[in-house]
Amino acid sequence: MGFGQIAFLWTMIIPITVLLYYFFRKKYKEKSISSTMFWETVMQETKVSPYLQYLQRNALFYLQMLALILLMLALMQPFLKSKAIAGEHIIWVMDTSATMLATVNGETVFDKHKKEMMNLSEQLGRKPLTLIITGEEPTILLRNETNVSVIQSTISKLQVQYEQEHLPKVLDFTQSLLKGTETSIYLFTDHLERSELPLENDHITWFVKGGAENLKNVSILRFAATSSEKGISALAQLSNETTIEQRGSFEIRSVPSGEMIIKETVVIPSKDTLSLSFKNLENAGALTASLEIEDDYAIDNESTVLLQQETSQTYVDANLHHLVSAAFQSMDIPVSTVPTEQLKDLSNEAIIVTNQTSQLVSSKSPVLLIGRNDENAKEVNGMITTTRDDVFAYADMKDIFVSSVYPPFQDYETIAYVEGKPFIQRSGRGDLIILSDIQMTDWPLHPSFPLFLWSAREQMSINSNIIGTFSPNQRKSLSLVSDETKGEWEVFSVSGEYITTIQNGSQFVAPSRPGLYDIKSGQIEKQFAVALEQQEKHIKNGTSFAIGTASQQGAQETVKNSLVSWFLLLIILLLLIEWEVQRRRGITN
Repeated sequence: MGFGQIAFLWTMIIPITVLLYYFFRKKYKEKSISSTMFWETVMQETKVSPYLQYLQRNALFYLQMLALILLMLALMQPFLKSKAIAGEHIIWVMDTSATMLATVNGETVFDKHKKEMMNLSEQLGRKPLTLIITGEEPTILLRNETNVSVIQSTISKLQVQYEQEHLPKVLDFTQSLLKGTETSIYLFTDHLERSELPLENDHITWFVKGGAENLKNVSILRFAATSSEKGISALAQLSNETTIEQRGSFEIRSVPSGEMIIKETVVIPSKDTLSLSFKNLENAGALTASLEIEDDYAIDNESTVLLQQETSQTYVDANLHHLVSAAFQSMDIPVSTVPTEQLKDLSNEAIIVTNQTSQLVSSKSPVLLIGRNDENAKEVNGMITTTRDDVFAYADMKDIFVSSVYPPFQDYETIAYVEGKPFIQRSGRGDLIILSDIQMTDWPLHPSFPLFLWSAREQMSINSNIIGTFSPNQRKSLSLVSDETKGEWEVFSVSGEYITTIQNGSQFVAPSRPGLYDIKSGQIEKQFAVALEQQEKHIKNGTSFAIGTASQQGAQETVKNSLVSWFLLLIILLLLIEWEVQRRRGITN
């Protein structure tokens, strides 16, 4: 124990003064009483407990002396030293993405971090804590909380949300909460590079708690299927991120019956992918592909795809590059090539693929516009970035080169960019526009090209019973008209488990866990799927490190826990006891 104000040691004069006063107080003379009736009884009690008799006669003195000594010590501000997390303000950022479910020795990275957070909560030293979870929209679960019980209760309720962590956005959001004081920010994630941290602020110390190293991951990188008169055609791409060849079992089952349609043994080369294609499969409303293999990350070993029950005929403009028709055909999608002048005569249920900008206005059919015939393209050079949109659920736009893009449409939504310039747009009625000719990109050389065309076609196909494929926790405005008797929609898993309720007019929020779901309102029933984002199908070796001023001194610092409040409580208790002693002696009057 230490003292913060040694200067108040002079207050020792007070109890010494009281002690001197006690020695020189007026003393009364004892007088003999003639009656000896109870003399023997009194003497016996005195001899049996002489110290208790002395204490009873001098109780007020001892109580007053003890109260004065405690008051003197309180003025000197006593404290106890203990270890606590460094920094005046503590911020914890918890990654809730799907990759946190990677398993090490039977324990997920997420559970490991939760245990570490529980241990650190005991070392906060009543410092204010802010707890944030990652996602497209970062969420603050705790704000300047000092109650350890509340903190630990919140930690125990944390769950994986499966959506991409969006760490750059979360880090920018976290810095907006800073108060200008020394702050320690803990990032509980699976992988983060030092170069990704914003190090401009000297008042921040970053503590990155990464996952494990040497994790094995084999995944279903892509899975798509389409229905035709001959049956179902499916395409799967398996990825092996390990350094050794992996052997396992690949299965396709119908949903919800669970009937097995395909099962075969697969061998995936190290650091490579394996493509599988199946044709003339039995008809089903949805398919689930699963990969039975030994690895450390199981959530990406399963993928579900919905099949459109009603399909629209696809027509490709003869002026477009032949690779467009070839991409559709590789997905077993029947297409017809028609001259440009015949596009206006097609039925309203057709899907038109062209570069004729006028079709966006004149055609009543959905249009997939690839390039523009009314503008000149401008050169670009940069990476492609995409927004959260279900059209990219199966198509990874990474590593695609684009040399030129056309000017964008002003009133259309942009869902993909190249060098900050619009690359893919969507019109208000659902048309998709690729602002580049096929010849201006190397996209047809990537597996994502036919998958993107398939996904775009599925979105534009007419099917009132399917509302689409979404990423985990994706928010989207949907035109859902509920049953008049219900006025709301209820979401259920394919196994019948209730998930949530969506009121009429409210925004649709997809469930977090990937899979197939039913949405019901009275007699109306629709289906949708939640697919794991492509970024969550890759895991990296985790690293833990610290950067900042506090990291040079250690993650902990010595704090002083004041004991003044405890001393004051003891003084108040002594005053109450003193009052009770005086009351019993009859001196209060």
